[in-house]
Amino acid sequence: MNRKRIYQSFKFICPWAFLGLVIALFSSCTTLSIVTEILSGRDRDREIALQPVHWQERGPLRYTSGRIENPPLSFWVVAIDLDSPGLQVVVGPEPLEYGIVPSIRVSTFAKRYGCFAAINANPFDRVSNREGEPIRVVGIAIHEGQILSNPIPRYWALLIFKDGTARIVPQNSLLLPDRTPDYQFLDSVRYAVGGFFPVLRDGIPLAGRGTRYPRSAVGVSQDGKILYLLAINGRLLDSIGTTEHETGQLLSILGAWEGILLDGGGSTSLVIQQTDGTYKILNHPVQEMDLDFERAVATCIGFRITGAW
Repeated sequence: MNRKRIYQSFKFICPWAFLGLVIALFSSCTTLSIVTEILSGRDRDREIALQPVHWQERGPLRYTSGRIENPPLSFWVVAIDLDSPGLQVVVGPEPLEYGIVPSIRVSTFAKRYGCFAAINANPFDRVSNREGEPIRVVGIAIHEGQILSNPIPRYWALLIFKDGTARIVPQNSLLLPDRTPDYQFLDSVRYAVGGFFPVLRDGIPLAGRGTRYPRSAVGVSQDGKILYLLAINGRLLDSIGTTEHETGQLLSILGAWEGILLDGGGSTSLVIQQTDGTYKILNHPVQEMDLDFERAVATCIGFRITGAW
């Protein structure tokens, strides 16, 4: 039985039957302990132990994937050098009106805008399984200096400045005292996407909520020149998702200095363009008990190169 069928077979199994099947499937004491704790609501942060990863490079694209045993996790990460010649950033899709965009899948976004890599970004107010539906963007979004939606004070954001460096900042720092956008400061920002909360600051993973989810996250190197786009599988027996603290740990191990959560859960999708020109979702999205079902989201951030590469 493959992983998808195993996962979907749990749909109508009561929790105790589920636990019994897990015990039958897995003989590892470590795995049993983890799953038992999750089912009982007593799961906790763990210290991430990761073997050295092997980065694959193709033009401006540098990416890798990895497995962690305790807790059981699968992840994918794309590293973007903002100094790459001809690099262009795309934040979209184009809004229908201020703060409202048509829902879009990350794979569709990557194809439409010719991106070699793209990830879902801002949270949004209504889940959609269909593309083209108007949905409200939650948090700041900027493309080519044009502000697409307002900051949300309690959340954080990734900013890419006109000098080609990136920073992660609280969105309340983008607002004036009257809660209107600080246009003078934002004039120095070329691109931005909003997320949720920071998980890594000054190289230190932050404590956070212990709930496990599939995760999308973005990290920035200490010099602000490298972005790390991270997708972590969750809601699967072989990849149970990360806590906020574990996400920060993983970003730090991979090379980031700062990091925030983007929209996650069923929205998590990291897409790359393959050598034959086709597009591939690296992670395995899980939505409403359906594996590899890609959700339509609000904003995405993607990267492309002018000319051949």
